[in-house]
Amino acid sequence: MAKQHVKLSGTDSGLLLRLEWGDPLPQLLVELEEYLQQSPQFFTGAQVLLEIGTQPVSRHDMEQLAVVLSRYGVTLQGVMPRLDGTERRQPLSARTPFVAAPPDPYTLVHVEHRTVRSGEKVAADGHLVVIGDVNPGAEVMAGYNIFVWGALRGSAYAGVPDREEAIITALHFAPIQLRIAGHIARPPEARATTTGSPEMARIDQNAIVVEAWERGWGGFSKRG
Repeated sequence: MAKQHVKLSGTDSGLLLRLEWGDPLPQLLVELEEYLQQSPQFFTGAQVLLEIGTQPVSRHDMEQLAVVLSRYGVTLQGVMPRLDGTERRQPLSARTPFVAAPPDPYTLVHVEHRTVRSGEKVAADGHLVVIGDVNPGAEVMAGYNIFVWGALRGSAYAGVPDREEAIITALHFAPIQLRIAGHIARPPEARATTTGSPEMARIDQNAIVVEAWERGWGGFSKRG
């Protein structure tokens, strides 16, 4: 069984959110949303505290977590340190100063030079470039854009959690599911498995659209 990187538990102070901070933030945000989707009515109106360990948590991280929680009517009340259980836990204010934010994720590029196989998840804080295929049953996710220099046949989630300007591109575009920020789309079953040319998904008029990947987008330019 896969290890859970997101846990919610009840304490004397209310609900406590624990995250495995060793994983990329987009992956944690996706798993948090999947967790909340299991019982959305249960969490509506709840307030949670974020437990932080030795790894610094930036205000940017907190804001991204708050975006996902707010989609399910959950309020991020504040943070508390991770203790050994013998000390009394005292919540810290959500306004508590944090360390300086890390470099803008927009400047970060993560490259996977391989095939992402079924059951695998690949996440990146900034842009994700896969030089290879993304097989059915595989998931790729990124804080900004996703570029697949091969076939995209699995699931892709760009702009985690709320960057609607993000795009998803592939040389062969046949995904099982697409997601950009809070928008989800599944390609129509009647759609051909390939158009013979690269394609791109983006948000247009509050919906995901798929079109030819031309010059001007993501290092290329858009025709017209």
